[in-house]
Amino acid sequence: MEAVQNGQSDNDQREVDPSEIDEGIARFLGIDPGSDTFRLADVRNKATSELKALGDALIAHLDAIGVRIPPAVQLIGGEAGQIVVASEHGEKAAIEARINGDTRVLKTFKEVELLFEILRKAELRGTERFKSQQFNLGLTSLGSIAFFTEV
Repeated sequence: MEAVQNGQSDNDQREVDPSEIDEGIARFLGIDPGSDTFRLADVRNKATSELKALGDALIAHLDAIGVRIPPAVQLIGGEAGQIVVASEHGEKAAIEARINGDTRVLKTFKEVELLFEILRKAELRGTERFKSQQFNLGLTSLGSIAFFTEV
């Protein structure tokens, strides 16, 4: 596994040939198809920026229904494309109803999930571990965090 320090992997400076990436993913990542390479650090920067924006939107939704952090809220993607509260929380049903009612939040969650999965797959390349990992988004009093758990 790649070492991670200060939120960056040792391979963040690795350059990747854009032709190795699906055209739709390249457009999503903002990669110029005419460029020779892109860096994983660019993907990490986009992922971090999108995570913060999504976290802010989710906190605003929770504030609107009177849910305060702490306690932290752990979110995962559900089988049917919805967002599921994976942690024990007294307002679980209200949280899920509120955030699943906003298609923009659902779309952004999937985009953030994809960005972090790209990074995680790069970190774990050469192993089979990625197949047993699930993306999680945590909302804490310090902000939002992305992490993976074993399934």
